[in-house]
Amino acid sequence: MKKCFAFLLVVVLSVVLLAGGTPKKGGTFIIAHWGDPISFNPDAKVDDAGSGIYGCIFSKLITLDADYNVIPDLAESWEVSEDGLTYTFHLRKGVKWHDGYPFTSADVAWTLNQIRTHKEAPAWKNLVDVENIETPDEYTVVIKLSRPYAPFLGFLAWYGTWIMPQHLYDITENGSPVDWLSNPHNQNPVGTGPFKFVEWVKGDHVTVEKNPDYFLGEPYVDKIVFKILPDENTALQAFLNGEVDYDGNVSNAQISILKRIPGVVVKMKPAPSRYYIAFNIGGRESPFHDKKVRFAVAYALNRKEIFDKAIKYGEVAEGFYTPAIPWAYNPNAKMPEYNPQLAEKLLDEAGYPRQADGYRFEAVLVYFQGQEWRDMATVIKEQLDKVGIKVKLEEYEIAAYIEKVLKAKDFDITELDGFQGPDPDNLKLRVGSDGDINVMGYSNEEVDTLLQKAGELSDIKERAEYYFKVQEILSQDLPMYVIGEVASRNVHKDYVKGLPYELTGVVGYNNYAKVWLDK
Repeated sequence: MKKCFAFLLVVVLSVVLLAGGTPKKGGTFIIAHWGDPISFNPDAKVDDAGSGIYGCIFSKLITLDADYNVIPDLAESWEVSEDGLTYTFHLRKGVKWHDGYPFTSADVAWTLNQIRTHKEAPAWKNLVDVENIETPDEYTVVIKLSRPYAPFLGFLAWYGTWIMPQHLYDITENGSPVDWLSNPHNQNPVGTGPFKFVEWVKGDHVTVEKNPDYFLGEPYVDKIVFKILPDENTALQAFLNGEVDYDGNVSNAQISILKRIPGVVVKMKPAPSRYYIAFNIGGRESPFHDKKVRFAVAYALNRKEIFDKAIKYGEVAEGFYTPAIPWAYNPNAKMPEYNPQLAEKLLDEAGYPRQADGYRFEAVLVYFQGQEWRDMATVIKEQLDKVGIKVKLEEYEIAAYIEKVLKAKDFDITELDGFQGPDPDNLKLRVGSDGDINVMGYSNEEVDTLLQKAGELSDIKERAEYYFKVQEILSQDLPMYVIGEVASRNVHKDYVKGLPYELTGVVGYNNYAKVWLDK
């Protein structure tokens, strides 16, 4: 395993060097970033804005590259027992925390045990089958599961599993343990990643500086500044004005403009992520508790028109899981096709006839800030208006959106996208009865059972049978309506080299250790 990875590293870096020249050291890499982190405890809460920054400061045991492959990080190799119950990880030696304290297996065990004991942690559900974690020496971690769980490595490499410093978090105050949510280092983080935290000026920027002792080698740039620019047009203007090198807040509507500008690189690639609308079927009172109403909306919507006018890049969705993971995709479980006449019929049958003003009822469509979300909401409003559903649009920045939709479930319809890998077991999060991002409040006991069984199997063909059945049930219950398949976007100046999408197999997807500026 070690030799294989070392060979891959040499080959990939050689190709990059030949293609882009000899890396230059120095400079500040400036990124337009779409939002403030919640805090710098990377494992405590769902924090998509923070996750784009955490990869600079922290490391994981294993991680995902830009093609969603599991690759080494703090662990340089690992083995899995034949019964699928024991995972043994061999850690890199000589790794240090940013404060100079040595990193050991104790940090891994402490971090994963913290996640296991905090149900609010986004990775908690991915570790529920962990029976115990052993550290036979400073450089070995043995994780034992209570049952075989095929997706385990993928989820260990994914969200909310950044390794944290035990010596700074396992502390007491006045004789009582300090909870990891209130630890002062949540505002002054210490990691093992390629960059050290410098400052966070909320609403303005986050600055990090290179870690000369980083285990994959000293980063090329001296600093990275994440400029907080939630408005896409403001971010675009900053990019065009030369104030930022990488635009991390690009809407699909801006892509066609950017492709025509000399000196700008636009890299689009398929991603296992999707745009969809979710119906409130388990929260506050809503017409969408009625399946007939959900199907009526689906028949009233022309997803190709929505895609063409709002999303523009990627593909129109057909089914209930991402085709980017083809073995788990059921091509026969399809979205309802556009049929406004049938939509009107179903609404009448559901007890929502048109009133004197021509409308049947009003629905609140909630979405978060951004031009493509705004465009999508506008088209949906226009299409539903034609069948007598009056739509009220409400736009929120991300923190307020999470409070309103994810926590309070105070909406009728909402727009979402989201990563649906690295394994189809991720469906639990969106359609499992207790899924963390099941904003619909959807609950189906058969779906829960099928998802549970699929995760216990190691044979892909056997697992696929269960996921195919789940998609069939979703096509019958329709808790969501999928519009399009996402294309990931990398937009940067042509002098920016060594980005994660160019270094698959080498660095994690948010790790800028190998970025350099050819100017």
